[in-house]
Amino acid sequence: MKVLRGAWLVAAVGFMLLPIYTMLVVASAPDDTDLRGLVFNGFHLLDNLALLFGDGNFPLYVRNSLILCLGTAGLDVVFSAAAGYAMAQLSFPGRRALFALVVGTLALTPMVLVIPVFLIVKELGWIDTFQGMMVPGMISAFGVFLVRQFALGIPKELLLAARVDGAGEFLIFARIAVPLLKPALVTLFLVHFLAQWDNLLWPLIVANDPALWPLPVGLANFQSEHGLSYHLTTAAALVTAVPPFILMVSLQRYYVAGLTFGGVKR
Repeated sequence: MKVLRGAWLVAAVGFMLLPIYTMLVVASAPDDTDLRGLVFNGFHLLDNLALLFGDGNFPLYVRNSLILCLGTAGLDVVFSAAAGYAMAQLSFPGRRALFALVVGTLALTPMVLVIPVFLIVKELGWIDTFQGMMVPGMISAFGVFLVRQFALGIPKELLLAARVDGAGEFLIFARIAVPLLKPALVTLFLVHFLAQWDNLLWPLIVANDPALWPLPVGLANFQSEHGLSYHLTTAAALVTAVPPFILMVSLQRYYVAGLTFGGVKR
């Protein structure tokens, strides 16, 4: 039974890794003449990457994506952490109604908000700017909901003891709540980073200047400039998968704790 279970797990893992292996094979091809996808025809991945980064636009796309994703995800963590903690642990008029309104916005598809948000960004003069791409996503209803649900598990006795000792609300939030909320905040950062990393629509609408294009827009333009160059396009796609993979592996422990709401216990 254990042998069969192990064989099944190996087969399942191999099946899931097959697309990644095929991507590596195609990205290592010398040209587009042989793209069998299962057998290496020489390992030319480094040559393809050198050719890819030799194009001045691709490193620019990588830089723009990192700025956009790190900035947007970082802002979402800051503002969602403050809003979620306040809705969970502070008493103020309309708290329940405000939280219900926030949760209600989760039912709206993002496509409904594209035109109103674009008009606001246009009136602010933020077309072709990083703030035009970043500010609309600097706080999310999902982030507020996630942090609020997690913050409900913080013992009120701990916060009360800090208040008795003379700590202010901001100090309590920064020194006590934020460390306890770390799994939820890391989870939120990863989810928002990955969503923004693959976001094509909003940068395509707001950024008309190629110098501001992130990777999704840049890759679409890359195909139009170089034609159907599968080995270079696949090498570019392989590069785009590296930062999310590194983040997921390095922060996996916090991510799992955040998803299971297991980071704060009484």
